[in-house]
Amino acid sequence: MLYLALIIPILSFILQSYPRFFNKYFGVDVWSRMLEADLIRKNGHRIPMNKISNGFLLEGYFNYPPVFPWLLSFMPKKKLLEIQGFIAPIFDIFQNVFVFLFTFQITNRIEISLLAQLIYGTIPLNALENSYLTPRSLGYLNLTLAFYPLLLYSISPNPLYILASFIFTVLIFFTHKFATQSLFSLSIFFTIFEKDFLYLGIFLLGLISAILISKGYYFRIFKGHIGNILFWFKNYNYRFAHQIRGVMHSKSTETDFVGKLYNLMRLFSPLALLSTNLWMTLPILYIGANIFDSPIFVQNILYYKMSLWIIFFYVFSIGVLSFKFLIPIGEGQRYLEMATAPTAILSSIFLFSLFEAGFEFPAIIFTLIILLINLSLIFFLQWKGIIKDKNRSVTGGMTEAFYFINKLKPTPRILCIPHQITTMVLYNTNAKVLVDIESGTLPKIGNVFPVMKDSVINISKKYGLDILVLKKDYATMKELNIGKDALLFESGDTQVIKLRKIS
Repeated sequence: MLYLALIIPILSFILQSYPRFFNKYFGVDVWSRMLEADLIRKNGHRIPMNKISNGFLLEGYFNYPPVFPWLLSFMPKKKLLEIQGFIAPIFDIFQNVFVFLFTFQITNRIEISLLAQLIYGTIPLNALENSYLTPRSLGYLNLTLAFYPLLLYSISPNPLYILASFIFTVLIFFTHKFATQSLFSLSIFFTIFEKDFLYLGIFLLGLISAILISKGYYFRIFKGHIGNILFWFKNYNYRFAHQIRGVMHSKSTETDFVGKLYNLMRLFSPLALLSTNLWMTLPILYIGANIFDSPIFVQNILYYKMSLWIIFFYVFSIGVLSFKFLIPIGEGQRYLEMATAPTAILSSIFLFSLFEAGFEFPAIIFTLIILLINLSLIFFLQWKGIIKDKNRSVTGGMTEAFYFINKLKPTPRILCIPHQITTMVLYNTNAKVLVDIESGTLPKIGNVFPVMKDSVINISKKYGLDILVLKKDYATMKELNIGKDALLFESGDTQVIKLRKIS
């Protein structure tokens, strides 16, 4: 049976990772994760507790959840660079296998379990989220393994369910901040909805245990998490602003593909969110069928609770997308990623319910249409957002610029525009870069990011900067009031500009 459970996850792994053969170094956060792994590796596979500089102009403390970079630290630096694009989908394989196991536990039917895997593996959110080196898939796996046993325990009080939930709840605090935040929200919802402190109680017990196990290190993670949220509460209007041009109200001036997608999400949030995971329609229909006592779907308390899990995150996502001041707690569509596992499980069960209720033809057609739409959407977004990406990838021009920078003496102090290439430059050069290691230091560069509030001349004076690395498709020297005589190097889409000459 286990061999059967691995076929679809392996195919899903190929689907998620093949774009990396066309764009090997895609992703903004990739370089942060690589830097973190390197810091832990150099510290004997332990969390660095002292203040860190290592190329960061703004010194600070390591405050990232350590599980993911700690695992990466056991891989040699060069090898990690080679395979970094294929790591996140590996953790998604585990989630996909658990989808099979959980479905089989509920139904005892292999065909329903395999369809659940197929549905999970073709949800666009999953495929796109695992397209770069990120701990998200590991965090989401932890959330599933922390919350699903609680639902089982609420129906069948087996102490093993509580133990499993507790273990993965503790682990999630050291794995992924957004997954932790999402588990907290979900626990509050179920505690209030069911008037049962079990859900929030396990979360709080996990929090206390995480603090004790880490000897207080979790406070540093929490401080960084809150610092990042507070920073964006002050700057939420600029969350998707252009660093130089500010908020661009004209759609025609929005050149970033991801920015366009997010604007569409905000404008049509209920429908746009459904389009990212069309399978959510079935759990929503199930709740409706329960309300009107429809005989189509079998009444089942576990199905009902899993449907609430999905609908909670759907409604929560709509709220975050609809109100800009909620942007600091996470991009709306990301909350849907916390419910892809139960969505796949329930969708498969409900489709077989329709099939066995005499609706064979509509059920088959519906399944094939959704699968075709999802696969088409995945391939389109992978092509536009990953394979053809330039803003979030190391291009040939960037690589040439790294070689040039590494030859400069003395070691330069660098400003990057756009800011999202900072850790990319830091990792690939010997320079010192104006970027933060700690979320709490973000306000120290408030005049640079998320939008520049001062001239390049004044910024270079304030931070003692030597050169600017500029992606010329993002902004021009003319916009920055920099003369052509300051240009030191240019290759492809990248320019290296001397700042001391104009300062």
